[in-house]
Amino acid sequence: VSISSYVYNYLLTSLMSTALTSLLGNNFVNGADLTSIVDDAPLVGIYFSAHWCGPCRGYTPKLKEFYDILVAQGTPLPILFASSDQDEDSFASYFAEMPWHAFQFGDDRIKVLKKKYEVSGI
Repeated sequence: VSISSYVYNYLLTSLMSTALTSLLGNNFVNGADLTSIVDDAPLVGIYFSAHWCGPCRGYTPKLKEFYDILVAQGTPLPILFASSDQDEDSFASYFAEMPWHAFQFGDDRIKVLKKKYEVSGI
């Protein structure tokens, strides 16, 4: 039995989309959904950070610069901000500096992802 490359790619994309949605969910800041964020990007970045973290605040502009270069080159790299901020105002202030998307403040998936990827500190 032969499967056309179209059908194969469709099935593969569908399976990957389902797995990614299962891992990351589908509800982000500003009502964005995972499909619109990821589109056909080959990778997705999860940025674990917080407003109160000095080294993180120093790294964020560097990540933004890298992200902007990729966008200018037409290379998609969707990034999801996974905040460890302790209050919503700090989250909102810090996230306002970022050009990418974010999990909702206090989203339980952040804890799950930290555990899955063994993020013990930021």
